[in-house]
Amino acid sequence: MEQFRTVVPPLNGFRGTITHQKPIVLLGSCFTDNIGMKLQESLFNCAVNPMGTLYNPASIAVAIFDLLYERDYTVGELFNHNGVWHSWSHHSRFSASTPEEAIEKMNQSAAEARSLLKDASALVITFGTSYIFRLKEGRNVVANCHKMPASMFDREFLTSTMTLGLWKKILREISARYPDLKVIFTVSPIRHLADGAHGNQLSKSALLAAIDKLVTENPQQAIYFPSYEIMLDDLRDYRFYAPDMVHPSSVAVDYIYNRFCESFMTDDTIALCRENTKLAKRLSHRPLSSDASSEKFIEDTNRIITQLLSTHPHLKPAIDRLLLNKSTQC
Repeated sequence: MEQFRTVVPPLNGFRGTITHQKPIVLLGSCFTDNIGMKLQESLFNCAVNPMGTLYNPASIAVAIFDLLYERDYTVGELFNHNGVWHSWSHHSRFSASTPEEAIEKMNQSAAEARSLLKDASALVITFGTSYIFRLKEGRNVVANCHKMPASMFDREFLTSTMTLGLWKKILREISARYPDLKVIFTVSPIRHLADGAHGNQLSKSALLAAIDKLVTENPQQAIYFPSYEIMLDDLRDYRFYAPDMVHPSSVAVDYIYNRFCESFMTDDTIALCRENTKLAKRLSHRPLSSDASSEKFIEDTNRIITQLLSTHPHLKPAIDRLLLNKSTQC
């Protein structure tokens, strides 16, 4: 039978790397947010982009070093623009109207991620682009420009050699502290077209070359998951893109996530994910009234939680997080 697709199969030899018994920490581009949200819906205990969305290897490296060295952020690192306090190392979701509020959010998020990292089975790193923005004053690489004038920055390209050198040091640091932690690298399938299609390919190629070398030199520690190849080769059709023709559609994200699960989870873990996702959907439901049917729905949900925790007590942190999110949104 003729094949009309180039199927990228699941990875071999890594099933069981990700389980509900151990936390997961994820950092990187907005594709990290996509996969992280799926993991949270499946009730994994995970920290997703604790500094916000990060795109380039240098900014992600700074975030990792901050976690490894348990560095607290200070007010002196912030800047004020139009009454809002920002950090060059964080996404704007951490910005606030007072420096104290911004720092509290940043340090609380970092503390939670550090706590999970100490017991994590996997650290998932998604590189988005090889281009970086560097402040002209101080020469620091910024994770987010916060819509400040372009004249404040120099834009530079990280070669594969630069990324390799930086991340070889990080892997050594991780190995020294957490020798059993697996680092799963991937390259975001989201295209960065500011420099055109050719510029995007150069950027992704440098990332792929650096990761390949890291995995080759650290086979017991580093793993490459082919998100980029699945999107470009397996799902080679514009129907798998969002309307902007740049980001993957929800169908594509689901497909890549399923490949991720098949690569790193056992059949039992995947089956539990399906059960957990049903509960997560129930918890996202908001009753429109307090009638008898709504009360029964709540009672049934609490019963499902009790039964699930009786057999899987390690799911409690993830369930508590969902319940907390639900209470803050109401």
